[in-house]
Amino acid sequence: MVEITSTIHVSNYCSLRRKCAYCGFAVGTSIDGYFYLTDKNKDEIKKAAIFIEKNGIKRVSLSAGYGNFKKVLSALEIVKNHTSLKVLVNIGGDLDIKKIKLLKDVGVDTICCNLETMNPKLFRKLKPDDSLEQRMKVCYQIKNLDIELSSGILVGIGETEEDRERHIEFLKELEVEEVPVMGFRPYKNTPMENVSPAPLFLQLKVIETVKERIKSLIRLTVPFPTVLMEGLLPAIKAGATNIATVVPAGYPLVVKGVGSPAVGILEEILTILEKHGIRTNVGKRQVTF
Repeated sequence: MVEITSTIHVSNYCSLRRKCAYCGFAVGTSIDGYFYLTDKNKDEIKKAAIFIEKNGIKRVSLSAGYGNFKKVLSALEIVKNHTSLKVLVNIGGDLDIKKIKLLKDVGVDTICCNLETMNPKLFRKLKPDDSLEQRMKVCYQIKNLDIELSSGILVGIGETEEDRERHIEFLKELEVEEVPVMGFRPYKNTPMENVSPAPLFLQLKVIETVKERIKSLIRLTVPFPTVLMEGLLPAIKAGATNIATVVPAGYPLVVKGVGSPAVGILEEILTILEKHGIRTNVGKRQVTF
């Protein structure tokens, strides 16, 4: 059975002065992204969460850039108070033990801290104001507090096969519960806009390897913006068990994908999966159009 995870982007403000080289999410990074500040207010978050649940989706990701912890904590409280959705929170490495405990107290189900690459030189080049060491520390802290950890691999950003092997081995030793395998796609106006997208076969190869090697996995995630419709079925056949960044038709907020501007539309995805006999965890819809 394939799980579907929806998304609410709480804010695209990012406090990092030098943005990541591939980022099209943060303020001012890409004309194809949000570009302008998009802080979601409490009513918008509540409305989106209720809409997601009424369309049968059972899990949502709350994400934001660095410097938005209080907003994300508030969003988590809203979603938990008004729905039964499982919630993943993703604000990268902008966490510490105190913040993680606060998220746990409010009822977070999963915390995502993507390392993206474990090649230190490449990490510094692509994420000059971020810290690989800090992100690794956050991963350990999440696990030590007995919270489900999601930590992803970004494929096709200049890493070597040896880098990917080391990364997968680290996640295996960490006994991570969820691994998003993300294929790089360039956003316009970013330093990497002319870099070729990751070939689908490479993303599929990493999905297969992660499935084979990491036995602690509960969920092997592929974000729709990184495979798009043509890569959806191949990703599932390779071992993906969760399709992320999916919204129902009529979603009440403007939404852009993180890996690319595209997002998955629930009804379109369900039609394709049902055609191929692939079951999902999407429940009965309570809304009609």
